[in-house]
Amino acid sequence: MSFQQVLPNEVASLIPNGSTVVGNGFTMMGVADEIYYEIEKSFLEKGVPNNLTFVHAAGQSNRVDGLARLAHAGLLKRVVGPHWGLNPPMANLLGADEVEAICLPQGQISTLYRTIAAHRPGQISTVGLGTFVDPRLDGGRINASARKATAPDEYVSVMNIDGEEYLYYKSFPLDVAIIRGTRIDRAGNMSQEDDVTKLDNLAIAQATHNSGGIVIAQVKEIVECGDIPARQVEVPGVLVDYVMVTTDPAKYHRQTNASIEVNWDLLTGYASPEELSEALLAHELEPKRVAIGERGARLVRDGDVINLGTGLPGDSIGRALALSGQIANVSLTVESGTYGGVPLGVVDFGCALHPAAIIEHPQQFDFYNGGGVDITFMGVGQVDGHGNVNVSAFGGKAIGCGGFMDIVDGAKRICFLMVADSKHPKWVEEVDQLSFYGQAALNKGQEVYLATEHYLVQLTEDGWKVLEVDDNDAAREAVSHVITKK
Repeated sequence: MSFQQVLPNEVASLIPNGSTVVGNGFTMMGVADEIYYEIEKSFLEKGVPNNLTFVHAAGQSNRVDGLARLAHAGLLKRVVGPHWGLNPPMANLLGADEVEAICLPQGQISTLYRTIAAHRPGQISTVGLGTFVDPRLDGGRINASARKATAPDEYVSVMNIDGEEYLYYKSFPLDVAIIRGTRIDRAGNMSQEDDVTKLDNLAIAQATHNSGGIVIAQVKEIVECGDIPARQVEVPGVLVDYVMVTTDPAKYHRQTNASIEVNWDLLTGYASPEELSEALLAHELEPKRVAIGERGARLVRDGDVINLGTGLPGDSIGRALALSGQIANVSLTVESGTYGGVPLGVVDFGCALHPAAIIEHPQQFDFYNGGGVDITFMGVGQVDGHGNVNVSAFGGKAIGCGGFMDIVDGAKRICFLMVADSKHPKWVEEVDQLSFYGQAALNKGQEVYLATEHYLVQLTEDGWKVLEVDDNDAAREAVSHVITKK
């Protein structure tokens, strides 16, 4: 063997106190959950490992498992990640300032792994300019302890190239990588054929190996050399140091949170446009959410490559396109790397039934950052008269921006979807945290819209312009709350 096999109760001892640990996963897809369980157990029983800096490129939880297991002060010193919306224990811990919190855009972290692997000092991007990630604001530091421990430009600085501003995301070494695969042969070559997304395994392993760190893999089984065809190897054996075989795949090694292994054909098999439409229309949706999706979907043009954010966009847009008959003429994509099919939501967000293609996480964000998306649909937490949007911080919890900043930065058209009749006021004089800078989008020539169940507005240099509003009292009352520039 080129690797050392370890038992579950031995894996935590491989992680030095104070080390920087990186883990792969998206919701519960690709998450080495038994390793996280063993780390938590070791810390609670023995106090080790401790004072870890944990790095992750996507949220990895179902509110209880995954990274939620590591939400302990003392176990963690710092978290560098994009999103904790499905991880309340971590969101509360970071929001209460018990652990230092650095929030960076999902796509920038994902692509930074490759930058670290190549020993480049960093990478440049327009993603995050003018937002809380910009070091002239907070540099991604979202709580007081992070601001005290790090300088504004610790992770991100500003660069000027040929008269244009960019953010410079800096490389840093990784000590321990935690990845997950399906099978591994005795030479250490790892496959992922049972995973529904590819994500960052290879980039994480390369970055950690080239940083002089160790790579730990959780797998279902160890097989003989030659049993895994070369084209199915996702991580070559030279990158893997330790292997732990999971004791309970159904509990700790799920394909998705819903554990839909019995429906594997749904995750891989081809479906015609008619079958996709039937699947998209199969679930019930609250009438006002249906109306929002239908209003937003009218902005879609034949041939569009579409990105769907989690929540309201993922619930409503595909359904609306199925109703209109446009689903056969567009391509639905999700940031995890899926193309086509029926995107799933909530704790299974990132997965799609009947996908047409699945690519790796960093390549998906390369495509998004470079302008590959024609229109993206995103949710809204708060919005102001200047077109600034907050999706990342509410009520003392650290939610994070996820892939939001990367996607809206490159999309040609942006449509925010929002429930106007919300119990929490959406229109505010000033957003609590600047996740989207409206003026920057206008400067780049992007089209920015906001659709509700009652009206559609577009962002202009003079503020929000009402394009359509329903002819009823509720709609007229709702549109009266739209705030424009003062």
